[in-house]
Amino acid sequence: MNYLFFDIECANCFGGHGKICSLGYVLADERLNIIEQKDILVNPKSKFHTSRGDGEGIELGYDKSEFRKAPDFEATYPTFKKLLENPDVVIFGHSVNNDINFLLSECNRYKLPYFTFNAFDTQILHRHFMPDSVENGLGKICEAFGISTENLHRSDYDAYLTLQVAKKMCEIKGVGLQELLHECPNAFYSVENGSVKNHYMTVSYTKKLAGYARFVKPDPKLLKGSKIVDKHFCFSTAFEKDRFKQALFLVNTIRRKGGVYSQKISKLHYFLPFGEACLRTKNVMSVAGGHIEIVEEEQLLEILGIDKSTYEQVKTWSMAKIRNYGLPKPKKQSVAQEQSADNKTQIG
Repeated sequence: MNYLFFDIECANCFGGHGKICSLGYVLADERLNIIEQKDILVNPKSKFHTSRGDGEGIELGYDKSEFRKAPDFEATYPTFKKLLENPDVVIFGHSVNNDINFLLSECNRYKLPYFTFNAFDTQILHRHFMPDSVENGLGKICEAFGISTENLHRSDYDAYLTLQVAKKMCEIKGVGLQELLHECPNAFYSVENGSVKNHYMTVSYTKKLAGYARFVKPDPKLLKGSKIVDKHFCFSTAFEKDRFKQALFLVNTIRRKGGVYSQKISKLHYFLPFGEACLRTKNVMSVAGGHIEIVEEEQLLEILGIDKSTYEQVKTWSMAKIRNYGLPKPKKQSVAQEQSADNKTQIG
């Protein structure tokens, strides 16, 4: 599997529609060694909104005449389509949502079929793994990382810098690029039928479950004889989204019996797939076998010692009931204690 880092420059974005003047890319192998680097110039057939030194407009990587001599988007479309729809590459861009929309905008302008591909955003990866940084722009991030930025705004060079940013994050975290993606699935975008979808909303369920898991403490009474102490569990994002109450209930049981809810594939012991394979499921399946056991829902209930009839009722429960399930009920205060508490409140 190779990695494709790409960047797009536009002559202008008048009317909210980007007129592409170049698409640059860097193709790298699994170790992020560069295989190929290329800048494809495009005649935008539109005015260039160049910088006037006041922050407005764009900086060009080439003389305008070079773009004017190039073929237009319709002529370069087959090349772009073959490049971006190659099933053997994983695609990256910095603030890639903008580049995707430039492509779709040009498809509309030239009345061409839309592109269909998936891509990851290094800007989102950077926000996730470098939470203390206030930088978002590619140039500023490179400066913070000590990466030279001599040829900014030339598409292939910006693609090269995007690769360097990804490489630097891997070095800092001491992991490979695939592991970065496993731990930050909200950097994933899909493009289909002219629609761009970021999977952040699905990931938000994961964040809620992870936050809840930190809240639930192991129950000493349930730890005795528990077979899942320190075992790591995870579910497909489709399950977390479509059956969030059941997922919350499962996390409750896992934590109270000493288990761990985790998205770190390298540490997983059990994984529950569900419905159409999501990115997380595909990533788990690619390494399943060894330390990860793929389980069906009924198998997981058996492993966790959950009564099936109780589990089937969970979908009708309130969120509060699920969160408090199994926790000791608060003791009722005596009348004297209540009066004492009221007096203290009044005095305060």
